[in-house]
Amino acid sequence: MNTAGYDPTIAAAIGEAREAVLKSPRSAEARGRMGMVLLAHEIRAEARDCFAQASSLASSNPRWPYFLGLAQLPDNPAAAATNFDRAIRLFSENASAPRLRHADTLLGLGRVEEAEAHYQRVRQREPNSAPAALGLGKVANARERPAEAAEFLAIATGDPSTRRAAHRLLINVNQRLGRTNEADRLALALATLPNDKPSDPLLLEIEQLKTGEQAWIDLADEWIKTGRVPEAARLLEKTVKTYPKSDRALFFLGRALLRLGDIAGAETALSRSVQLAPGSVEAQMQLGVARLSRGRAQQAQPCFRAAIQAKPNLGEAWFNLGLTLGGEANRTESIAAFREAIRLKPDLIEAYLGLAVTLRADGQNRAAAEQLHRALDLQPEEPLRSKLLAQLKLTGEP
Repeated sequence: MNTAGYDPTIAAAIGEAREAVLKSPRSAEARGRMGMVLLAHEIRAEARDCFAQASSLASSNPRWPYFLGLAQLPDNPAAAATNFDRAIRLFSENASAPRLRHADTLLGLGRVEEAEAHYQRVRQREPNSAPAALGLGKVANARERPAEAAEFLAIATGDPSTRRAAHRLLINVNQRLGRTNEADRLALALATLPNDKPSDPLLLEIEQLKTGEQAWIDLADEWIKTGRVPEAARLLEKTVKTYPKSDRALFFLGRALLRLGDIAGAETALSRSVQLAPGSVEAQMQLGVARLSRGRAQQAQPCFRAAIQAKPNLGEAWFNLGLTLGGEANRTESIAAFREAIRLKPDLIEAYLGLAVTLRADGQNRAAAEQLHRALDLQPEEPLRSKLLAQLKLTGEP
């Protein structure tokens, strides 16, 4: 296949896989491996050809019809279901992930009874299987049995591989049951949940073959979110070295360095990101934060103003702008910025604190105390609550 125009790192991975096929043209493993590399980068048509050839060369290997089904799934789910069925007949009974994938596909095709049989088969062998419980919840919901669906979905809400999907469907189920308070609680919880972690080991094999600029950035972002910040920083440094004009790689590198306490390094990376993409609200915000962290409020102001110009309803940008305007000469503008932040984001407790501090510095103790009480009404956690109470004492309020 012609890889002209591809990310050069991806093109090199495809070229290496192709060379293996040319050296061993009758090797199912080499053809299957090439299909996996292609599928990892969503080159589906060519991946399907590789998996079909691998399956023909090694008809007893369940991996190749399974991967063929994955490659077919977005465009031809009926064909994918046929190949998933072939695969699960070849896999051992203990391989639950392919059976669950087949059940999900059947359910999407409206073949509810067949899907239910597969979910139940997994659940009989693994009574605590969250993916099977999620599937049975979907089946019950499809059959207009919301109470039954809620019971299954409740099991799936605590598992990292299913909790977002379970929460999303459970919100709908509770709304249908008239449990609006529970639906609202679940919606709040959903907003804070990370993406579900794939539990299919075969799919993870594909994911691990992803390479190139976007794949490295995505992986580093996931590592940052899960606390693996030093590893993320090293990967992003490699990404920036390979793709020196990648504003996104520089942005994420700046984020990682901020988390690691390397403020100067973060500012350097973020400055380069902004130079490459001056319209990036995220990069402008992070660069402003880095400069504020170094006590360079004057240099941070243009960053937050640029973010506000691009996105006027961004409460955090107004709050940060207020912080940069804390001097006596800009106090009126600082107060206005904090008030705008509160208007746009009424639950941003730090904005009330910033406004109160600025009002107190302006001699408006009563107005400052009012803002602190409003912040306390939002029931902040420590140590923010202690800061609010300390400021309240400075206003003369009990």
